[in-house]
Amino acid sequence: MSIPNEAKKYRALLLDLDGTLLGLDLEKFIPAYIEALAEKFDGFLNREEFARCLFEATNIMVRNRDPHKNNEKVFYEEFCRLTKQSREQIKPIVDNFYRDVFPGLSTWGKVLPHAREVIDAAREKNVILVLATNPIFPAEAIFERLTWSGIDPENFSLVTTMENMHFCKPNPEYYLEISRLIKCPPPDCLMAGNDTVEDLSAAETGMDTFLVEDYILDRSQGKPAYTYRGSLKELALFVETLAAGE
Repeated sequence: MSIPNEAKKYRALLLDLDGTLLGLDLEKFIPAYIEALAEKFDGFLNREEFARCLFEATNIMVRNRDPHKNNEKVFYEEFCRLTKQSREQIKPIVDNFYRDVFPGLSTWGKVLPHAREVIDAAREKNVILVLATNPIFPAEAIFERLTWSGIDPENFSLVTTMENMHFCKPNPEYYLEISRLIKCPPPDCLMAGNDTVEDLSAAETGMDTFLVEDYILDRSQGKPAYTYRGSLKELALFVETLAAGE
């Protein structure tokens, strides 16, 4: 990648998790995750019906535009409606899964050696760090996956979860909500991730973007637009060139 001659001053660095800071093959991980979660619902739904309800409720949550409902509320409203079960019945099952079963899926995760370098470089420059992972999972699942990457969650000023966010990627409102929460205008933010749709949509808000190509997920129609592009190692080197934050 090419690095600008003059260091730009970003006040905040937003980082995707899966495929960016964490090596994770989603095409293999998602089926294993669904199969493990479906087992917990054997008394309510067969596997096929469970998967259908899960995907439909998740898709509705992703498309939500109501700023008065967080992602968790939208998901459970729809999942309970589709499964014809109450939240009081479902929530304990889900909580038990993430507490006792989900950590066992860590074998699908892979520590990426240069991820730590990105974090260290950003901290050296006094940049606000945000874990901008798509908030379709509860906090417990996101923090668990973060441990798979070997990165301490204390490095981040904000970790986006289904409980604290009202929008999902690729909705630009997701990035605007982050901007408001960290009190940093979009032009002062850099979003780095491997997904050409979900992560690069940050550009619609005025944020610059860095496409991380180690585990690139290209679902764009045509050539993806980005400000910078390179490997995770090159992202670390790029962050080292930034002007120090306030």
